[in-house]
Amino acid sequence: MQPPKTTEPLPPTTVTETAATAATDTRAHPFPHREVPGEGSAPPPEVGTIVGPFVLQEKLGEGVSCHVFRGWDQYRSCPVALKILNWANVYDRAAAMKQLRMEAATLARVKHTKVVRFIDFGFDPRWPYLVTEFFEGRPLGELLRAGGALPPEWCLFLIGQMADALGAVWQAGVVHRDIKPDNILVGPNGSAKLIDFGLAKADVLAARERAGPEMAGTAAYLAPEQAKDASTVDHRADIYSLGVTLYEALTGRLPFEGRNRVQVIFQHLNTPPVPPAERVEGIPPLVSDLCLWMLTKNRDDRPQNYSELRQALDTVIGVPL
Repeated sequence: MQPPKTTEPLPPTTVTETAATAATDTRAHPFPHREVPGEGSAPPPEVGTIVGPFVLQEKLGEGVSCHVFRGWDQYRSCPVALKILNWANVYDRAAAMKQLRMEAATLARVKHTKVVRFIDFGFDPRWPYLVTEFFEGRPLGELLRAGGALPPEWCLFLIGQMADALGAVWQAGVVHRDIKPDNILVGPNGSAKLIDFGLAKADVLAARERAGPEMAGTAAYLAPEQAKDASTVDHRADIYSLGVTLYEALTGRLPFEGRNRVQVIFQHLNTPPVPPAERVEGIPPLVSDLCLWMLTKNRDDRPQNYSELRQALDTVIGVPL
């Protein structure tokens, strides 16, 4: 149900058009720098709060550095998702705002039906915010934690959608760098969308922003080369992380587990994964082999692009499971 309009809606921004072109401009950042609000200057956002032309309707979650809300776009009359910085947990506010600007600029470059659509980026007097389409679904990670492994045919269906999405991401000159089940939303009919570009690296932007080696990503899903230096990875790191996601969906377990991040990363670098077919009875050998191919330590030995991965997926899907 549409909430009452408590203020006059603001006119639509033109940031969607300008972001995609400005993100390729090495002379200036696509979104201007703004003064960072002072300590304690803004309370946490709440349901009913108006942020720009958006009314916050429901809190969907809270991360270390941000709040996520379902909202209502008063101008376009449609639901949206808003990512709002969580000042209470942000140590370096300028850096947090810079990262959110980068995420907006990166997401604006990517246009695909399996990638959550960028809508707006703005500065409310209290908080910076990023707005995307609202997709009715649950994170794949939540589904796996609740119900365990999925049937192989469902796994291939979901991974195929993500391969198509990541192909568009790569074509836009972007590496996601945080592919994992929690960043894949699954709708009631199995349709999926890729979300959260907070750690993504766009080629042009990264060349300007990079200051040296960096660690970025979630340890359980890191490609070996990403564990060494996330600033130099290419799309094949996302293929590896998608392979970890496929492994977890097939078996209900991660390929590498440990008591801490260091132990897990060591295994990504040095330990061959146990084949999925050896962990769960009934996984077809072709599916298991495809997963292991995506998890090859040397990126030159993995699928080299998403067309090659998509072709392999189609071949496996075409064989009766």
